[in-house]
Amino acid sequence: MANDLFRRQFASYAAVHRDPRNKTTHFIGIPAIVFSLVLLLTLWRVPGLGISWALALGVLAVAGWILLDAGIGVVLGVLMAAGWVAAEALGAQLGGTGVWIAFAILFVGGWIVQFLGHHYEGKRPALLDNIFQGFIGPMFLVGETLVAMGHRRDLAALMGDHPVTSQ
Repeated sequence: MANDLFRRQFASYAAVHRDPRNKTTHFIGIPAIVFSLVLLLTLWRVPGLGISWALALGVLAVAGWILLDAGIGVVLGVLMAAGWVAAEALGAQLGGTGVWIAFAILFVGGWIVQFLGHHYEGKRPALLDNIFQGFIGPMFLVGETLVAMGHRRDLAALMGDHPVTSQ
């Protein structure tokens, strides 16, 4: 299911995300950061299409995730769709200034939580060495969840630290 690029990037990401506290902070920080970006992008519309940049760039991100790993990409597509709907509704309620405030809180807060996790890990974030790791982060969360549920033995092997249970 996963292509070679994804397998290499996933293994690289996993190498600096082994401490359970770091993983926990990422399950908070990454969704906060992604949602903050989607929320902010609801403020602008794609010229000629009338759709928000949140939807346009969200579709591109999901397409990229599907190209890297179809199963994880589809799960992220469902999650992004729900996030987009929530962001559009929240953005409409908050208005421009409110969206910027919510964005700042979620974005900065998400990064603080992420860096706290890397303090526990004792390793610098993978993103600092390879910007593409920012795109892999959400995929890692889904992969980690699938492994914990007893799926995706191929990813468990790349992670190197999870026993895989059978279904």
